[in-house]
Amino acid sequence: MGKLVVYFRSACLLVMLFLQSLFLKMLSIVSPKLTKKILLKIGERATMTQNPRFKYEDWAPSFCRLVFIKTVLGHIWKSLAEDAFVGERAPDTAVITLEGKRTNLHSFMKGDRALVLSFGSCT
Repeated sequence: MGKLVVYFRSACLLVMLFLQSLFLKMLSIVSPKLTKKILLKIGERATMTQNPRFKYEDWAPSFCRLVFIKTVLGHIWKSLAEDAFVGERAPDTAVITLEGKRTNLHSFMKGDRALVLSFGSCT
């Protein structure tokens, strides 16, 4: 049941993203000022407008482009493989060793023994 929820949520996110991009593209043709106001509100929630080096003209038009949809789709597709489910194998995510070497999580497994991950801080 957990996988179905994750896949459904991802599909809904993709549809919402496509509709938002389509809406913003159509709105930019009809009322560019209203489109700018909406995108600046989106930027405030994402704290993009707090960075003085970001200009509206640099990032706002990207929300209406196909490249943006393709990029988000790629991230959604990649994250589907990284979701963990109760009773299933852990996802084989990328990790960095203490030596700075990039590897994957399953490379630390030894046969059928359980692999325990401990997260913490020494500060």
